Amino acid sequence: MYEKEEQKLNDFKNHLAQIPLPIDQADGAIRQGLEQAKREKRQLRAKRQRTFWSLAAAALMILTVLTTIRVSPTFANAVASIPGMEKFVELIQDDKGLTAIFENDYYQPIGESQTIGHTTMTIDGVVLDESGMNLFYTIESPVEIDDVVIETPVLNNQQQELDSASISYSSPVSEDLSPKIYTDILKYTFEDPINFEDLSFTLELETILNGNSFDFSIPFVVPENVKPSIIYGINKEVEVEGQKFTIEDITVHPLRVGIKISFDPTNTKKILQFEDMRLEDDTGEIWSSISNGISTTGNMEDGEMLYYLQSNYFEKPKQLYLRINTMQAVDQEDAYLIVDTEKNVLLHSPKDGRLTLTKSSRTEVEMTLKVDADKEHAYGIDYQVKDANDELLDLSSSSMSTSYKNGQNFAIGIVDNGYVNPIKIDLFSYPNYINGDVKIELQKK
Repeated sequence: MYEKEEQKLNDFKNHLAQIPLPIDQADGAIRQGLEQAKREKRQLRAKRQRTFWSLAAAALMILTVLTTIRVSPTFANAVASIPGMEKFVELIQDDKGLTAIFENDYYQPIGESQTIGHTTMTIDGVVLDESGMNLFYTIESPVEIDDVVIETPVLNNQQQELDSASISYSSPVSEDLSPKIYTDILKYTFEDPINFEDLSFTLELETILNGNSFDFSIPFVVPENVKPSIIYGINKEVEVEGQKFTIEDITVHPLRVGIKISFDPTNTKKILQFEDMRLEDDTGEIWSSISNGISTTGNMEDGEMLYYLQSNYFEKPKQLYLRINTMQAVDQEDAYLIVDTEKNVLLHSPKDGRLTLTKSSRTEVEMTLKVDADKEHAYGIDYQVKDANDELLDLSSSSMSTSYKNGQNFAIGIVDNGYVNPIKIDLFSYPNYINGDVKIELQKK
């Protein structure tokens, strides 16, 4: 039904890729993109897990148009039945799990708000499960919003302590037709699954609007408790090009699917990313990685990670499979960088020479990665940064540009706490690949 529309969009994408861009304009665009990405601050807390995203504007626009075309009548009706929810459609329509949540009435309206001066913040609604909580919120200002800063939000429960493995959020953008209003979704991922005894919460959110600080604190009650998660015990070791890893278990929550994987410590390579990890049912329908949100938690150094996919919780397939084909992997000795930020020297990097140091200071490192002309590297490169004393450093930002002339720029902002040089940057991703054909059928415990 949509083949013609998709072909037109793909043709448009190819046309965009062939348009020449003057060097001065490209350099300016890259600098502007880097600065904008720094301001956007998709932040993660606690165990310093990171979410990375592609800033490929043309591809993102095409994806948005495609998913807009494919909004189902059920989803459209579900959104239309909730007052004010239409403003969140663009934030949720490309995630099958989130759209299914609305189609199955699992979203819970809240409507609690606080006004400071003439500025009002409203918690429109939430989605809560054992793995985390998504909070849909709106801030309305009496004047047009030109500059927004969101500080790290804090979610409290009346009785239980919340340990968040991550919090992800965008720097909200005011609506084109309503520049005094903006909306966003705060996405909490709990460190361990929680089934709450008390559904009374408080959200604390510090914002800076046009240079003015607002400290919002909004108590709210979630009407209904969570649906139980579905657990598949796997415990199956697989091998790809000599590298072994074990699929421990898979837990399906309404918000996300968690896939726990441990890695063989004798592997000669370090597996960085699973490029096409997905759930696939007997009809070939696919649930892939979560976009615009947290994708992993855990600690690579401990040899175990939890990967998140879009949720198929409300589907009832006859068979369900975990599929993996392409992985990013580098030799163990290539899995990190060493930079002397005072001397502006790259002391160690992957031996293929594709990553070079552009410039560095005690508060920032800028790198350039050579990429293939037909394949953009849609990941950030830094996982964590330590100094010469093995002390973990706080990062103020992490950003990337789209590719230009077969190169991409990456910038890492570092909080200078008096750290000792040189610093070690563990790689989160790198465009070096191994390939296999992993297919595991899921069986409930």
